[in-house]
This record gives sequence, C-alpha cells and structure tokens, in this order.
Amino acid sequence: MERCYAKYESQTSFGSMYPTRIEGATRLFCDVYNPHSKTYCKRLQVLCPEHSRDPKVSVDEVCGCPLVKDVFQPTGEFCRVSKRKCNKHYCWEKLRRAEMDLERVRVWYKLDELFEQERNLRTAMTNRAGLLALMLHQTIQHDPVTTDLRSARDR
Repeated sequence: MERCYAKYESQTSFGSMYPTRIEGATRLFCDVYNPHSKTYCKRLQVLCPEHSRDPKVSVDEVCGCPLVKDVFQPTGEFCRVSKRKCNKHYCWEKLRRAEMDLERVRVWYKLDELFEQERNLRTAMTNRAGLLALMLHQTIQHDPVTTDLRSARDR
C-alpha cells in the first residue's frame, strides 16, 4: 500500500523555480533540482517518494514507537516488537518526523506573516506625519448646507 501511495504521489509535482533559502531550514524540503522542468522539489524531504529511500531495516532492530492509551495519552512505554514484524506502527518514525517538519513550516509561515505585519506598521508609522499624507487627506463634509469648509475667521 505504501508503494502504491508513493507511485501516485510521485506523479504529482510540487515544484518551485527557486531553492529554499530559509536559515535553519536544513532537511526541511527536498530541494532536488529537476533540469527537465527547471524546478526544485518542494515536498517535505522525509516524505518525498521520488528523491528519498527508506533505510534498510536490520533484523535485530526494535519498533520503538511510543505507546498511547485513549488515542492521545502517552503511557511512557514503547513497542518492543521487531521492526520487520510490527505492522501496527509501520513507518511511524517517518510520519512523526513529517509532523514535526510540517509544524516547522507552519511556524515559518506565521513568522513570515508577522514580519510582514511589522514592516507594514513601520512603514505606516514613518508615513504618518508626512506632507504627502496631509495633501492626500480627504475631508468629509458632514453638513450638506455648508459648502465652504474654512472657519469663519479665515473667510
């Protein structure tokens, strides 16, 4: 089933014309360059079926998946079944890593959004008392009878 998923997943393209340039984002995106389409692969590196292979499992390797009760409560125990025989926790390490990487991507997006908001606020603060803002300011006439908006003393 996993091979079937990988086959269909590799038919879908997740590409960008630019490589990832996020400081500290090592091993986050695949970023393998495809010269045919001239794009960089933008799948999570741990889940990319085209450019990464699952490591070979040795005979004496234990599953080690953290066990839970009632779906979300960790028990503090770990699965002790051989990794080759454990069908219950197949590829759990890969999926856990993908969850953490996806959370990192969400944090990067949120951080980028906050930087953009900060930049917009700083721009608004610098332009707040400028001459251009005063010239473009629109005065609203609330009284339709009065056409001259100057004070009586200025007339």
